[in-house]
This record gives sequence, C-alpha cells and structure tokens, in this order.
Amino acid sequence: MDFIRGIKGKNSWKRYLSSFIVIILFMLIGTLPYVIISEWIVNTDGNPHTYLDLNKGDYVGINPLLYFALINSQFLFWLLGLFVAVRFIHKRKFTSLITPNRKIDWKRIGFGFLTYFIILSLTTIIDCLLNPGNYSFNDSRVTDFLILFVLVLVFTPIQTTCEELFFRGYLMQLFGKWIRIPFLLSLIVGSIFGALHFTNPEMGYSPILFGTDYLLTGIIWCYITAKTNSAELSIGAHAANNMLLGWFLTMNDSAMGNIPSLFVVRNIDPAISLMWAIVSLGIFLFISLKKYKYTRL
Repeated sequence: MDFIRGIKGKNSWKRYLSSFIVIILFMLIGTLPYVIISEWIVNTDGNPHTYLDLNKGDYVGINPLLYFALINSQFLFWLLGLFVAVRFIHKRKFTSLITPNRKIDWKRIGFGFLTYFIILSLTTIIDCLLNPGNYSFNDSRVTDFLILFVLVLVFTPIQTTCEELFFRGYLMQLFGKWIRIPFLLSLIVGSIFGALHFTNPEMGYSPILFGTDYLLTGIIWCYITAKTNSAELSIGAHAANNMLLGWFLTMNDSAMGNIPSLFVVRNIDPAISLMWAIVSLGIFLFISLKKYKYTRL
C-alpha cells in the first residue's frame, strides 16, 4: 500500500481542514503550562534577571533544565491533537502517519537512528580534530548533566516524533492528494518544515546558511519518506539529530536553551556547519535508499 496516497479512512479536504484546526487548537493549549509556570516564576522568584523578553517573545533567566522540560512538554498536546484528528476525524489508524503497513517497523526506526547518530558523531569528531579550539567541556555539574540526559531521553523522542508525524505523515499525505512527483512533494513539505525553524536563535549566525540547512534537512527527510514508503527512517534520524545535540553539544543562542550538554561549541562557522549537514544528509540519503527498496508515488 502507498504511504502517501493509499491511506484508508475519510480524507476529504473538509476533514483535513477540520483536523488542521483541531491540531492547531491543541498546539495552542499546549503552550499554556509553559506560559503559566514561567509567569509564576518571573513574578515570584525576585530575580531581576528572570523576565519576559518582549522582543524575542520568550522568557529569560529560567533554569535551563526546567525550560527544556517545559518547552518540550508542549509536544504532548500536539501529539494528542494529531491522535484526535486522525482517529476521530479521518477515521483511520494513528499509525497510518508512520507506515502503510499493519505494524510499525521498529527495526527500520532503529536503523535510521543508529545510522544518522553514527554519521553525525563521525562528522562532529572530524570537525573537532580540525578545529579543536572550538570545542570545550561544559562547565556544569555532573548532576545537571545526568538530569539533562534523562530529560533528553524522555522528551526529545516525543518532540521529534511529533514533528515527523505532522510533517512527514500528515502534511505529506495531505499534499500528496494532488502532488504525485516525489521530489516536488518533498520540496514543498520540506520547505514548510524548514521555514518553521527560521525563528530558531541559530538563525542569528547566518539567516541564509542556517536557513538553507533547515530547508535541506526537511527536504531530504521528506524525500527519504516518499521513496521508502514510510516515515520510519526520518523518525529515527530526527531523534538521533536532536538527542546527540542535547546530550553532547550546546552553543550560545540555541533553540534548546543554555542546557548543560557535555561540550560547548564556540566560533560557529555557518558555512562549515552547512557543509557538514550536506555531507551527513547525503550519506544518510544514499544508505537509506540503498538498503530499502523505494516505491513510486
């Protein structure tokens, strides 16, 4: 069965419009715990360095570990919204956002995770050997890192899988109703994925180069999804990407906040960063399509 266009259930444009509204509502509701708790901290901790930055539209000075947990907890509501939309509006299995098969192929997800994790680790090690002055151990307590390790282990797969279900599942199946060319479909949905990351703090290093990184990542993961007939590989790869960053690499102005990762990266060169992204995504694309037979839309 075709993952993009062979899905069962009720998938008219009216139902997609209704389900999209439901998903957005759940996403908005998901921001409430973060806002309420952050407001309470700002108004009660007596710390002048804890405040709402109106320019960035975000809270500053909150404990990085608490910030990480609050930000990522929003994806639980997003996930619930997707479940409600698919099960009760589209009248189909929730797993249809992942695979057209009866069961999820956990080995394929694991393959995507391990393969991309290894690729990113190797490219990071090579960059560290070439630019050792850019990397240093983070000056944080061991207990903070251990707490972070658990938080990343629990929350990050939820965050990344939720994004995959929405972009590589929901949106690709929506646009796939009319677009039959895999590359064009990947270009459109992948660009939406990348563009929604343009508000990330990393864009401050170079809007063009980091923006290209986000766009390319979204397009490649969409293309792998289209050509391998499931979102399983991209689910694994996305988790590997964010978990490796969460555990091992932090930098100034990161979307994850000032978390106590094992290493700190300084002197970010956006061009070099984009080069490594192209290398990593290219290798992953080649291996994915080499190992798993792909089907035409």
